[in-house]
Amino acid sequence: MEPSTSDCTPVPSSSSSPGLGIASLVLGILALVLSFLILGGILGLVGLALGMGHLAKRRQPVAMARWGVALSILGVIASIGFTLLYYSAYQKFTKLMQSASQSEGVDFTKWEGVIAPEISVTNLDGQSIQLSKLKGKRIVLDFWATWCPPCRREIPHFIQLFNQTSRDDLVIVGISDEDAKTLGEFVRKQGVNYPIASSKNLPSPYVDIQSIPTTFFIDRKGVIQTVAVGYHEYDDLKHDALATDFPGAPKPAPEGPPVLPDAGQVLKPSVLWSKPIPGAEALCVGGWENNGIPRVLVAGGSTLHVLDLTGAETSSVPLPGRFALIECGRNKEKGARLLGYNNWGHDVTVVDHSGKKLWSVSSLAGVDGAHWGDLNGDGTDEMIVGMNGGGGLEAWSADGNKLWSVKLGNVWNQAIISATRNQPARVFATEAGGSVRVFDAQGSPLATLRPNGGYYAQMAACRTTDKTIQIAAINGDKTAVFDETGKIAWTTSAIGNHGGWRTSSFADGDLKGDGGTEWAFIDGSGNLVIATPNGQRISSIAHGKEFVSFAIASQPGKSGVLVTLGKGTVQAYTFQP
Repeated sequence: MEPSTSDCTPVPSSSSSPGLGIASLVLGILALVLSFLILGGILGLVGLALGMGHLAKRRQPVAMARWGVALSILGVIASIGFTLLYYSAYQKFTKLMQSASQSEGVDFTKWEGVIAPEISVTNLDGQSIQLSKLKGKRIVLDFWATWCPPCRREIPHFIQLFNQTSRDDLVIVGISDEDAKTLGEFVRKQGVNYPIASSKNLPSPYVDIQSIPTTFFIDRKGVIQTVAVGYHEYDDLKHDALATDFPGAPKPAPEGPPVLPDAGQVLKPSVLWSKPIPGAEALCVGGWENNGIPRVLVAGGSTLHVLDLTGAETSSVPLPGRFALIECGRNKEKGARLLGYNNWGHDVTVVDHSGKKLWSVSSLAGVDGAHWGDLNGDGTDEMIVGMNGGGGLEAWSADGNKLWSVKLGNVWNQAIISATRNQPARVFATEAGGSVRVFDAQGSPLATLRPNGGYYAQMAACRTTDKTIQIAAINGDKTAVFDETGKIAWTTSAIGNHGGWRTSSFADGDLKGDGGTEWAFIDGSGNLVIATPNGQRISSIAHGKEFVSFAIASQPGKSGVLVTLGKGTVQAYTFQP
């Protein structure tokens, strides 16, 4: 007799779908592998959900699902750990950058207690605002820009302060160098209720501002009481704006940077030749022919133009890319080498005499600069590279092998003093903390310099006539020249520019043909000055700040040539009594 179907118990299927278990396992593995990314945590959560769903339905096989759940949980935990690590690193980096930004600024404390220099601006409504006519009232001068996030965060504080005070007691003025149209649109959208002015040509200390927002608090006697750099909360701004007047008599205004005295014999510059090169972006001088005769090298587009010292183009070389900065190095056996890179770029590229790319140094965080120099005295140059994003300083061999690295913050400028028969090489670098670091040829630290407590980013170094080493570096609106112990030889004026480390700031070479060394640099007046190592001005060229780059081509036994690049034109100068 056939059994009744009601007497039968279904046998569990041995072929239950393993799909969720497999998916959970795969996602768990991916979550663990990618845990250093946010994606790893997301995959872990999905894998955990699928694995738990598979187990809740008691499906077979359970081993895969269990492994998927375990790996997913580990992936989520690891992802959370990496997130916390990144956040901590981000906070430290932000603090470092804020500190560096503020350190780069001028020391405004020397202006506190000084009568505020007169300024006259016109607000967006066409009304004139003159400091001297506001005496008897407290004044807040906020220097800002619409594109500056900390400035925008402070705007509501100033609006509130304006609303809660009387115009008979407090005047608030916002000053930006942006055009009136841009400012007007921002004012309307944000409901700014206090005067806003557009102005650029202001005296010190206002022209010296390098970080915004920067706010001057001036008392009823016209004295600068406080200068606040960076973002501040409402209570702090209100406290400074309504503080009691500066006690006692005002202090005298601080002296400006010293001006170089003229040498006994001042030389007159004269244009030797001028040559337009369309698209010219970078310039250097060097022994391109490997015969001891200097050549002028100009990168324009993807072409390197090679000029002799009469201005004639002797050859041109195709380049593997466009470069904003170039430098010529020497290889004793294989001929000249050229390095090239771009501001905010990620690579330094090395090419040979034919323009062929030989090797490169890359950094995801960016490359801040590179220079050639003979570290071991064998006649062949090595290369040092400064990295952005805390990447530090690296040295590379002529064949592209890393020799050593030093962990620093962002490395702004670098310099190598090549080794000689009797003197070892030296390496210099400025970094995010604002100091000048000194290293030997193997990268071992020798000194940390901060002359006069300044913050230095723009820097160069050379060996002078008496074979001593001099470092020229810029701190705010001053250029200081000092030795490798930090002893200052002389100082002069400079144009404050916290981003100037990305351009040519200094050049050195023998212009007089006497075997000595002269410095070339832009002073605070905007002229290109030629000075001796002991701090005497021997010549200058007006409007030098318009030059993109400049270099000195030395000629043994002959007067040297100063070569400049500006607005697509290369120009050479000689200097005569």
